[in-house]
Amino acid sequence: MTEERGFVFHTPDGEVELDIDQVRSLADEGDADGLYAMAMAYLFGWDVAMDEAVGYDYLERAVDAGQTEAMTLMVRLFFQGEYTGIDSNGAAKYAMIAAEDGIPDAQMYAGLAYMDGVSVQQDYREAARYFRLAANQGNSEARTNLAYLYQEGLGVERDEGKAFKLYRTAAKAGNVNAMFHLGVFYEFGIGTAQDQTKAAECYSSGAEKGDAFAMERLGYLYSEGIDGAEPDVAQSFEWFMRSALEGVPTAMMMTGYFLLNGIGTDADDTEARKWLTMASDNGVTEATDILGELERR
Repeated sequence: MTEERGFVFHTPDGEVELDIDQVRSLADEGDADGLYAMAMAYLFGWDVAMDEAVGYDYLERAVDAGQTEAMTLMVRLFFQGEYTGIDSNGAAKYAMIAAEDGIPDAQMYAGLAYMDGVSVQQDYREAARYFRLAANQGNSEARTNLAYLYQEGLGVERDEGKAFKLYRTAAKAGNVNAMFHLGVFYEFGIGTAQDQTKAAECYSSGAEKGDAFAMERLGYLYSEGIDGAEPDVAQSFEWFMRSALEGVPTAMMMTGYFLLNGIGTDADDTEARKWLTMASDNGVTEATDILGELERR
């Protein structure tokens, strides 16, 4: 299935919209922007039938021609596990080049390279600089990473209040990771007043987008009662189960514990042992201890 859209090119005389045949002609001439546009066309099915192999060929040629947006796309696809033509060092190299061209996603990836010490010496100060550049252009992932640096005092002076504000802005922009961290800040009163109701709202937003760790935190909140309300163990069990099904080991342990003791659900020794065993196999020592206690009975 193809999507008809046309391609807009920026020229000294202004914007020009070209059709796929005109773009192909540019690419055939070795034009870097034409090559990048053809890569996008084949990778995403714009005006042509989607063909990943052809798309990657055009993308590689665009990168070789120095097209920095193509470099950024290649790095993004690499981090998403979709492109294997480069390694982490290659991704860092292209991110650095594209970052100097002012592309926010590239600046964010360059920040990650410095934060993790990939292809460059680890330098939290440089990581913060790149994250800030990208965040100032609206990149919510960079803003979330910058918030983490302020939270931990890495490369910047520790400032939990500033971290909270950055997480809040990124969460409003739809960043799932920021939603989780904002929930933690509200739940435990970090950088802001403690507010478990707002924490639950943040976790719920993340859980709706599939964040398994947000699901787990909802399980804990409902088990204890939110802002003084009575515990809702049925809700708690549901969230622990949903998180466990997504593969979170500590949620597996809680699911097993609830099933073992009939908390929020009917007691089921067989199911309880199954979840406790999975948690134990994933290194949760508390689950191992419970299983050991059951064997000694």
